Amino acid sequence: MRLWKVVLLVNLALALGIGGGYLWWGRRTERLERELAQARAAPAVGQREWRVRGVVRAILPDINLMVLSHEEIPGYMAPMTMGFRAASPKIYDGLQVGDAVRFTVRGTPPDVLVTAVDRIP
Repeated sequence: MRLWKVVLLVNLALALGIGGGYLWWGRRTERLERELAQARAAPAVGQREWRVRGVVRAILPDINLMVLSHEEIPGYMAPMTMGFRAASPKIYDGLQVGDAVRFTVRGTPPDVLVTAVDRIP
């Protein structure tokens, strides 16, 4: 077989392989982008509940708010210090600033409430 025929066949094989791979990759990318857009557009349905450890930073009974430094809430938010509304004012009775606590957060994000707080010894 002549050299130019071998070169032509190798180039043709490379072109078909690379072209086919690019088309496959492009279709897969389009599908993933479509799925991502649907996931972002679809609201999370139903209530969820998390048990999280944290530290009480402030209690503001006038506005029914507890400021807590907390660990990561899986699937919801990273560790941070933020205010949470309490489901009832009785939840934070007996708590003091600086107490280590384990608390329950329940609701449909971003509308969540602290429903229970247990002091950690």
